[in-house]
Amino acid sequence: MSGDATVTCAMTRHWWGPAFYDWVLAATEARGLANRRRRLLASARGRVLEIGAGTGLNLRHYRPDRVTSLTALEPDAAMRDRLAWRAETLTVPFQVLGVTVADADLPDGGFDTVVVTLVLCSVADPAAAAAAIVRWLVPGGRLLFIEHVAALGVRGRLQRAVSPLWTRVARGCHLDRDTLTTLRQAGLSVSDCDRFALPAAGPLFATCVQGVAWRPPIGEPDAEDRVFRASPSIVEVDGVIGVVGVVGVVGVGGVQ
Repeated sequence: MSGDATVTCAMTRHWWGPAFYDWVLAATEARGLANRRRRLLASARGRVLEIGAGTGLNLRHYRPDRVTSLTALEPDAAMRDRLAWRAETLTVPFQVLGVTVADADLPDGGFDTVVVTLVLCSVADPAAAAAAIVRWLVPGGRLLFIEHVAALGVRGRLQRAVSPLWTRVARGCHLDRDTLTTLRQAGLSVSDCDRFALPAAGPLFATCVQGVAWRPPIGEPDAEDRVFRASPSIVEVDGVIGVVGVVGVVGVGGVQ
């Protein structure tokens, strides 16, 4: 690892392990998710915090000419082993903390960019996690996200029916979370948001959103007012924000 690196560990391991996790995602990554990660993370800048970094699938997409430091939260020790292996090629200062978002002791306003990819489905308290993200971002800082969410219509109702059982067998993953609403209720301005079907994910796990959410700068207007006044090409339909001209595919919820 070329940059300064620190690892703070907490011993939590899961039977399915990092190799199985990467194998499950391999087809999805090859059929488009890796490209989505690359496009999203090209805009990560400054001091970056990644929540739920997993096995490090995002690491190769950070641009060293834009990122000045990277802090990763990953409570699972087995995942962290592979994360540390992938981090060996990083050229920016890097540290990984073996804690959950609920247990993380991080400075208020300490990060310019926060990243979550397929993570908020499994945090114990999504509202508290969103509030922590707002607190850790500098005013004007950005959250970059790819998250699987509740589908609409019949598939959404099916997700709600099976989610309690699924949560028990899939490391706390919830199929039916309304993540966009959670982020906006925490005070973030959600923009540049695309609803898409996660490739090779199956009918219950495919509905995803990708986008950017901002912590409004001090003195700026209300979060939603600022986004919709400044971005007339952004529209909201049935609680989903999207960009005019982008065709959203209605599938269903995701992985992890």
